[in-house]
Amino acid sequence: MAGKLPRLAIILGSFVTLIAYLYHVPNSEGVPQMDRIRIISASMKIINFVGLVSETLGFAPAWYIQRNSGLVLKKLRKPEVNTNLEIKDILIEDVPARIYSPSNLNNDKTKLLPAIIYYHGGAFYMGSVDTHHPLTRRLALKTGFIVISVEYGLAPEHPFPAGIDDCMKVTKYLLDSNNAKKYNIDAKRIAISGDSAGGNFAAIIAQEFVSKSISKNIPRLQVLIYPVVQFFDFMIPSYLTPALHIFHFGRAGQVFQLYLNKTITDDIIINNHTNLQQKKKYRQYVDWSLIPEKYRQIYKKPITDEIDGNNELIQNSEQLLDRKLSPLLVDNEELAKLPSTYILTVDHDRLRDEGFIYAERLKASGVKTVHHHFEHTFHGSLTFLEGIFELDIAHVMLDDIVKYVKDNL
Repeated sequence: MAGKLPRLAIILGSFVTLIAYLYHVPNSEGVPQMDRIRIISASMKIINFVGLVSETLGFAPAWYIQRNSGLVLKKLRKPEVNTNLEIKDILIEDVPARIYSPSNLNNDKTKLLPAIIYYHGGAFYMGSVDTHHPLTRRLALKTGFIVISVEYGLAPEHPFPAGIDDCMKVTKYLLDSNNAKKYNIDAKRIAISGDSAGGNFAAIIAQEFVSKSISKNIPRLQVLIYPVVQFFDFMIPSYLTPALHIFHFGRAGQVFQLYLNKTITDDIIINNHTNLQQKKKYRQYVDWSLIPEKYRQIYKKPITDEIDGNNELIQNSEQLLDRKLSPLLVDNEELAKLPSTYILTVDHDRLRDEGFIYAERLKASGVKTVHHHFEHTFHGSLTFLEGIFELDIAHVMLDDIVKYVKDNL
């Protein structure tokens, strides 16, 4: 009996430690519905752990486990009843997509409606039309517009620029009036939208259409939801400030390594991917003075601009500074050509400050810009619209986006 007590104490202690780890969500002061967010965070920690174990033991890589965890969550959803919506999986220019159309269009093939082309988020290697189905479905229901969700190729199987090329193919096709009519779409009233990595695609594609003669029509709106718009400065205040983070996936350089199919070391996070000449060239575009002062109380100015980077990392990361990856790194004259823009940012997000900078630069360039910032919520929260993880703030943000699109498209 005496020998069993220490073992029991170790088991109980380990169990309590595990529960405490899963329950603990730092930097959550003032964030509502923390009981539910703790469940979300614990789920993401478990997925991350399973991925690491799988990769360590030589089974599936961690990124594969992370990506496919969405299929498990899909099975937890309640069955849908779509009385006012027709949903079809289709191919556009050989790219898979899901189209959401009002059911009553079956009775009037001549009616043309506005459309939203949506590029899902997921760090370029995760996400799908299924993971974002609750969002795109509600966008279609609440706006009464047609929504096309693009199933673009994911890294690492399809590294840059495959994913954005897929999105460009679909967008270019639908901006052609003859093609758009096949889907009851008014090609002159198309918005492009995306969250996170998808927001990066939307911002880049908008710039491509206004700077080149790609199509007679251009997107009428761009709707950017906590977008990533630059890979120049990973030490802006929002990267350095402790925040509530739900997605506990991967090391610092992993996303870029998967996306670019090149060796990217973790010191990219301290801006070792740029040399002094690059830092001098691109700093003007990532202007810290455009970040609200309250977010610069501690980190008031760039802190690595006088430090030269790692030559090998600089070479492998060079593409990250291209406008086809970092749409913030262009002159104001280029930004001035862009269509009306909606930008959504959230408080607990490494991408928060670049969203502020992009919004302010667009406004300074004369672009009609609406920027709504939501405090006390985290990156990715818009996608939690249903099921056991449903968050009230997700519906608030969705309604804000719907109102903007309906008022401007």
